Amino acid sequence: MAFATANVRKGTAGDLKITAGDWTGTVGDASGTIAVEGGRVYSAVFNTNDTTGPFQAVPTTWPAASGATTTVTVHNRETVTVGTFVIIHA
Repeated sequence: MAFATANVRKGTAGDLKITAGDWTGTVGDASGTIAVEGGRVYSAVFNTNDTTGPFQAVPTTWPAASGATTTVTVHNRETVTVGTFVIIHA
């Protein structure tokens, strides 16, 4: 199972944007990405709710040159079948 997101929701908290949802990924697969609006990511937390957890993936972020979109990359170091994520960005 390659990296995938589902039930993605977007909202705001003051002047910050929040993107949240579910995710899955398999150890050894290529890293997964999700794009969010804005040039800065303040927090990106990817957790698993699998029974073998708890586990937290350590994502990396790559701001686009234009500043309009930032790509958050999740490296599949563990197999996650029931994960949730929250990204705070602006």
